[in-house]
Amino acid sequence: MKQRIFNVLLAIALVFCGTSVAFAQSKALAKDVKKTCKEWKKAGWSLYATASTMEYALTKYRTYVEADPDNHLVITGLAVGKNPKIGRDNAMMNGITSYASRAKAQIVGKMKSVMSSDASEQSGMEIDKFGAAYESGVNTKISGLVKVHFMLVREKGGVKEFQVYMTLDETAAKKAREEAAREAKKKAALNDLSEQVEEFIGEPVPADE
Repeated sequence: MKQRIFNVLLAIALVFCGTSVAFAQSKALAKDVKKTCKEWKKAGWSLYATASTMEYALTKYRTYVEADPDNHLVITGLAVGKNPKIGRDNAMMNGITSYASRAKAQIVGKMKSVMSSDASEQSGMEIDKFGAAYESGVNTKISGLVKVHFMLVREKGGVKEFQVYMTLDETAAKKAREEAAREAKKKAALNDLSEQVEEFIGEPVPADE
């Protein structure tokens, strides 16, 4: 009987502890969101084309990202222009292009690092050829996978600036990178180095700094 009472009390304590932690995290998030939105508004940014508030949009976005940070990758894109639709599309494209560029830099850098000291100049040229084809493939394939959460806009220097906040599912992105690598291999004579590619492709692309 005492053991049952102890187990019930323990369960209640664990539930209370978990609730307290969740409340503390929620409170910290709300505080951080409020601070970020204050900084954005001070810099002239406003939320574009939605009846929602900036605070709500950022809270929803942060909650989504932080629910699975290893799989919900953050991508942002910035563009300038006059037309909001074109500005949004260009901002998205710039964010995706930046991701593809980082993916290329990562794979090319690692492939060259495993080349032997007596590797021919031709091998380096083939890796560069692979890298260019890989970047192009990643750019194309990732564009259909990003999820747009919200967009900010502001007037600066007589033009509008658009900043889009997106996420990318890493599981889907990895498959897209692998497919892009397979296609890029056909365009470059990598020889023995081709066996190294799959291992590198599986590593997440570094975040934009």
